[in-house]
Amino acid sequence: MNVDKEEKIELLRKMIEDEPALCNFPYENDKLLERFLRGTEFDVEEAFKKIKLYYKLILEHPEWFTKEAPLNRKDLLEKDVRIALPAVTDKDGRPVYVAKLGNCDPSKMALLDVIAVDDIWIESILLNSDPEKGLCVLLDIANLPWKSIKWLTPHNIMVGLKKLQCLPFKDFRFHVVNNSFILNAALKIVWPFLPEDIKKTVKFHFNNRDSLHGFIDPDVLPDEYGGRKGDINYSEIYEQLYAQNEEIFESLQLQRNLVVIN
Repeated sequence: MNVDKEEKIELLRKMIEDEPALCNFPYENDKLLERFLRGTEFDVEEAFKKIKLYYKLILEHPEWFTKEAPLNRKDLLEKDVRIALPAVTDKDGRPVYVAKLGNCDPSKMALLDVIAVDDIWIESILLNSDPEKGLCVLLDIANLPWKSIKWLTPHNIMVGLKKLQCLPFKDFRFHVVNNSFILNAALKIVWPFLPEDIKKTVKFHFNNRDSLHGFIDPDVLPDEYGGRKGDINYSEIYEQLYAQNEEIFESLQLQRNLVVIN
């Protein structure tokens, strides 16, 4: 497997070197290439396509890709809008990432601020788990503010979808939990933009914890999601994240300090 892995890394590197549009992609970094390969089950062609899409999107929308260190966004991180649950996976081994949409206050933060928080957490997850496992996202819609509708513009939805499709995870599962009176309005805006393959990954559980537990064992979930792990210890999780501050910062810098070549 190691020999095969090295061969595929070299093949992917050669494809990138031969592609003028990717002249500034850090193809010399084996770990980055392996990340994209693992997310495509070592399909070199698919990894190459995803890298091209990723690179193109960064050049077109650099504001959607943070280059900041976690400690620089401490004020936003600690508003609990997102949290990766340490050592928690769904029943298929995907790490669990909680998006607390009700904690996103559009009157106090911008959409790009929330995206920066996502970038930091996603980088942490990728540094600590195998992209081949995929990613499980709990979309907690409790207290979803009406003002968040203003973020759901066609532009934001389309760029967000492209970014999702560029992430080097094998696949995704989205679990919608709790209730919100504006969910129907939000779905009417977002749902028509979603491709069928993404729609199939979304499960609506609302307050039905037994339904959620069919996908994530309650033994690994915190109390608020009907689990038996107690409350989420935000302070402890943030300390673990901040301990990775330099590693996350260096990785984001490596991937995103790209120069446009005409």
